[in-house]
Amino acid sequence: MKILSFDTATMETTCAVVEDGKVLATSSINSRLSHSETLIAMIEEMLASLGLEMKDLDMIAVGVGPGSFTGLRISVVLAKIFAKTLDIPVVGVSTLAALARQVAESGVVAPVFDARRKRVYTAQFKKEGDVLTRLTKDDAVPVEELIDSLPEGAIIIGEGLSAYGERFKASDKNFFCYPLSLSQVRAAFIAEEALVQYEKDGASNPYELEPNYLRPSQAMREYRRKHGQSHDA
Repeated sequence: MKILSFDTATMETTCAVVEDGKVLATSSINSRLSHSETLIAMIEEMLASLGLEMKDLDMIAVGVGPGSFTGLRISVVLAKIFAKTLDIPVVGVSTLAALARQVAESGVVAPVFDARRKRVYTAQFKKEGDVLTRLTKDDAVPVEELIDSLPEGAIIIGEGLSAYGERFKASDKNFFCYPLSLSQVRAAFIAEEALVQYEKDGASNPYELEPNYLRPSQAMREYRRKHGQSHDA
């Protein structure tokens, strides 16, 4: 099964083609250019380098966040278009779960993305070899709340370490913080998480597939503020 996977939940735009667990090609770029300017070109170039066409694909796997509002919209809409046009399954997966799969060590893993206002998008997982077990749902929580809830020696990974890494390192819980160079989302693990989900629960409904924003957009928060409503996540 040839899987095209991609994710734009963070500043990183990443895509890959994976066949039967083997990564045939992968491409990633961390740029201030919009995801829409880079993702399609990256996919086209990657497929061309493999001598493949879109019709050769068997599945689309996409990270649905949480993360960047604009980025998530782009990747999810593109995944739905590909799935409907090619008439192949699409599987939307938690970007946090895919990132947790990148951890080589066993233990409790907390992937983190910066959610602003001293909050992080996160969830907790138990990693035992190749088996990943979800312990908590994806959520946006204050950094201090996450630190308090994590066990001794938990593994922290993700671009949220750029903003909050020193706070995790200052904790007396001896967290293991992945280096930033190894904390970027990789599309090959989006494919791996998607295949696990597909074998367990089947494909996502392309008509119901939506980004997992977790928080209202900046525009909605501003609207709520002006109208005296709560604008918290």
